[in-house]
Amino acid sequence: MAIRESEVTEAALTVLQRDGFEALSLRSVADELGVRHNTVRWHVSTRAGLLELMSDRVLGGCTAPPLPEPPMERVRALFERLRGALLARRDGARLIAGVFTTGPETLAFAEAVIGSLIEADRTPQEATWLYWSAFYFVLGLTSEQQADQQDRSAALQKGLSQGSYPTLTLVAPHLSSGDFDQRFDYGLTALLQGSAPS
Repeated sequence: MAIRESEVTEAALTVLQRDGFEALSLRSVADELGVRHNTVRWHVSTRAGLLELMSDRVLGGCTAPPLPEPPMERVRALFERLRGALLARRDGARLIAGVFTTGPETLAFAEAVIGSLIEADRTPQEATWLYWSAFYFVLGLTSEQQADQQDRSAALQKGLSQGSYPTLTLVAPHLSSGDFDQRFDYGLTALLQGSAPS
């Protein structure tokens, strides 16, 4: 049975959505497609290669028009779309973490963000480093949001009771806050405003 690379990618995303990151393998994708393991390996030889294809596919559509005209508003919109794309997939942030891909969707996203930052008078180095800082902020926060969480407040209180942490005790309600939308907005705003050219 002949299959296309795009079918392998979509089958892998189906496995991810249904069974989670740990269940993802070349064999599970082959089972999803109803083909032999070697058929999938003809398109992608390793699990790492499969993750690269999937990661790039998750970013699909993040740069689609329309986007705001002002460059910094455009940057914010792009990172909002990135977060939305990660949250739309089970274990989406975990999938992308640690994956380096030069797929077309990934490159288009980087091009759009860095190009917008340069348009907003950042130097090429500042634009690149701010891109990475914001990307990893979104990835880390979304990964935390998607993780299986016990009662965060109770776990934190138990940890704090083991020693003397006066400052952490003071800010404990904020450390255990589960309002990820507010944390995202605050963190991204701080990054983008803090990078404003002097």
